[in-house]
Amino acid sequence: MKTIRSRIIAAMLAAVALCLSACTFGGDDEPDYDATTLAVGTTAPVFTMYTDEYPDGISLAQLRGGYVLVEFWRSGCRDCQAVTERMKELHDTYAPQGITFVGVSFDTDVDAWRTYVEDNGLDWMQHCEQKSASESAVAAAYNIRWVPTFYLIDPEGNVAFATISIEKMADELRVKSE
Repeated sequence: MKTIRSRIIAAMLAAVALCLSACTFGGDDEPDYDATTLAVGTTAPVFTMYTDEYPDGISLAQLRGGYVLVEFWRSGCRDCQAVTERMKELHDTYAPQGITFVGVSFDTDVDAWRTYVEDNGLDWMQHCEQKSASESAVAAAYNIRWVPTFYLIDPEGNVAFATISIEKMADELRVKSE
């Protein structure tokens, strides 16, 4: 009897862990997450980020004048973890060309977020919402339904490209840099 109870508890804990690490918000019935992102040409919603470099905050509007790549992510998300190395490669390639990289995390545990950022060498501007995407006004403004989601904001502050695919974003950056 104890073994069956232990197995049931273990299965329930595994289910909870899976839900907590899921990368979707609002269900998995969305046919194409790329189709739910803001349209190209839309003015990118402005929000304030609090980072180590800008503890008093910096507005996305203050970054206008060059391209800005915003990655919406969460440290416990397996899909986000899977693209970390690729994001570092893109940063190393395109930041020297003037593209500003910004990470916006939907972590609620600031210590877990900071540990992930430090352990993985995420050297670009990082902001933690300190709330889940379902509770975040930033996530709502950008229509985030999946993490990671990537937005490329043009120098005028408009959406130049948006996707959930790191490789599609890499292709777009390659085109913009030519």
